[in-house]
Amino acid sequence: MATSSRPSIVLTAPGGAPPAPGITRTPLPPRAAEPAEPAEPAEPAEPAEPIVLAAPTGPPPAPGNAAGGSATVESDLGTTVAPEPDVEQEPDQAPEPVREPAPAPAAAPAPAPAPAAAPTPARAATITPPPAPAPSTPVLKPGRIRRVPGLDGLRGIAVLAVVVYHFFGDVLPGGFLGVNVFFVLSGFLITSLLVREIGATGRINLKEFWRRRARRILPAAVTVLLVSTAVAGVIGGDVTVALVPQFLGSLFSVNNWVQIAQSNSYFADTTPQIFMHYWSLAIEEQFYVLWPLLLLACLWFARQVRRRNRIGRTAGPFRVATVVATGLGVASLVAMIVLHDPDTDPSRVYFGTDTHAFGMLAGVVLALVATSAGASSADSWPAFSPVGASRRSAALAWVGGTVALVALAVMFLTLPDTDPLTYRGGLFLASLLSVALIATSLREAGPVAGLLRWRPLRWFGERSFSLYLWHWPVVVFARALMQEPGSDVPDWAVGLVATVVSLVLSEASYRWVETPLRRHGYRRTLQSLGTTKLLAVPGAVLVVTLFAGSALGQSPEKSELELQLEEMAALQDDAAARQDDAPAPGAAAPGLPSGDEITAVGDSVMLASTLALQQRFPGISIDAETSRHYTGGEEPIGAMAANGTLGEYVVLGFGTNGQAFEGQLDRIVETIGPGHKIILVVPYGYVEGIAPAAQQALDYAAAHPDVYLAPWCQLALEHPDALIGDGVHPNDIGQGYYADAVEDGLRQAAAGKKDPSISCAL
Repeated sequence: MATSSRPSIVLTAPGGAPPAPGITRTPLPPRAAEPAEPAEPAEPAEPAEPIVLAAPTGPPPAPGNAAGGSATVESDLGTTVAPEPDVEQEPDQAPEPVREPAPAPAAAPAPAPAPAAAPTPARAATITPPPAPAPSTPVLKPGRIRRVPGLDGLRGIAVLAVVVYHFFGDVLPGGFLGVNVFFVLSGFLITSLLVREIGATGRINLKEFWRRRARRILPAAVTVLLVSTAVAGVIGGDVTVALVPQFLGSLFSVNNWVQIAQSNSYFADTTPQIFMHYWSLAIEEQFYVLWPLLLLACLWFARQVRRRNRIGRTAGPFRVATVVATGLGVASLVAMIVLHDPDTDPSRVYFGTDTHAFGMLAGVVLALVATSAGASSADSWPAFSPVGASRRSAALAWVGGTVALVALAVMFLTLPDTDPLTYRGGLFLASLLSVALIATSLREAGPVAGLLRWRPLRWFGERSFSLYLWHWPVVVFARALMQEPGSDVPDWAVGLVATVVSLVLSEASYRWVETPLRRHGYRRTLQSLGTTKLLAVPGAVLVVTLFAGSALGQSPEKSELELQLEEMAALQDDAAARQDDAPAPGAAAPGLPSGDEITAVGDSVMLASTLALQQRFPGISIDAETSRHYTGGEEPIGAMAANGTLGEYVVLGFGTNGQAFEGQLDRIVETIGPGHKIILVVPYGYVEGIAPAAQQALDYAAAHPDVYLAPWCQLALEHPDALIGDGVHPNDIGQGYYADAVEDGLRQAAAGKKDPSISCAL
């Protein structure tokens, strides 16, 4: 910019040292004091324009050295002081505030000086710096944000919820909501940094921003990818299924879209994909790429509107961005609600960036509203400053934070991933509660903020990224090694082992990979290793990469279960196509109905047993699908009841994907109608949700005289060798046991007499 266009301010003093080069003393004519004109209210979201000091004679200040070395940057937001070179800024670990030194103790007051004589050119200008602020007020460098320990604690709660959900799902069925807490935190902190950068420089340094994001994420993420792939190759079996698309999708930050393209289910256990959890990291990385560009577009739009005087000052850049982010968040929520079909697997709306972006956008809106863009602001979030808060605002933060924390805990404990309410506002509500907890943390006062500052929670929060990356591959490997066919190791034991291993690996990753590279970069980290370690690192990387490459080259496209289910589905479709031309079924065994009197509707376990059921009950009608919950069975049951094709005996084989919702079994029985006998297959498997579903079937049959039980759980417990590697689905031998269980239930129903000895000790 042209410095000469700015008004120069020349300061004079009555005495002092000889004048510095380029600065002269200029007499000012006396004049009467005039009242200062009231300043126009400044828009709080825009940076203030600094005063540039210039000498009246001599050359103008060099660029970057006006008034003692502060660089000035011309932008649409005004001339602002550019930030000094900064250390790594990251959304999940904001830097500590920089405090100015306290002013020195004042000396004894000197007598008032005599009136100054006529000014002479021998006197130099004396510039008196403004007094430093009180030590209690943090002063942040431009582009910095205040570090809030409570945000680490909130992050710790989120990662613990996710880990418990994956390791001990029956304890915390809603723990998956912790991912939304991560989303809100990322949106808030990233946008706060961007707003501060815009306020300090008038622009966003995209190259530097993306470089820092890559340095924050890639070292740990790529390490987990390579090591986990190599370990999967050593273990072999189903853990190597579809490794290539998983690996590439995770490496290039599109894992969620790969899952959608392959119709993978986040909630079913048919394929143990070791990088399934990278879907959320992919959404965050896509946000890091797109949101700064969109924010720049909002700045450009606001500038164009101002230049054309269409809206005037109401078109502030952050106001435009707030409107845009709010609109996109609402659109994302509506998309999830509209696209979610309660009769199908919800993975599409759960994985999608378009349908799951509202969490990050909620954090974005909070940051745009709360963050100060002023380069000289004493706090990056002045509305939530812990200094000088009124009693009313403190009380509001106390109550709001308590309500939000309790409500989020209740959702963790009660909201399952199969509940339609989850996708019709439940995830969005969890995001809003996270916003309230962030606001409470910024206050740094009250019991909730104190809990979030608790050192153990902060410890988990600081390691949350590494812990999240490691925990899922570890539990997949643990299940593959500890729960082989014939093993009776329960899920809780696998979870305990996986917890210990995950904590060890995450601490190692945090200490020796994540932190050094984030703080010092690749070159300085390698230089600090020393000669011996420096030579060992490439060798270790080479070995791991070779093992990983071998695993990728030998990875099968489908698991044993998937191949079996596809075969059974083909048999089911073939039987349905030939049903009209098939001969009448032969006489049924004594005490059993004929096959044409039986209708079976169920999930993947029933689908895997299709061949045995067709052989045992010729003419049986089977409608089974993978990943089917009770909710998915309501539509085909209703359709068959409406057109009169339901058999007298209706077999319901559900529970692998969770228990029925409250009142759902009653609704299904009512849809089937009177005149039918219902057989509930008791599900089996040490997978989260199956044990309560089995108990629900036992309790429901005990309370309803016309409902009977097929003891699949009991037979599977007695014959663990009848199951494939996942410990849930039957193998070729297990199909026969499943048919035995259904036959047992049909005999009870035909005789009208229940077997009181049926149980399931899961």
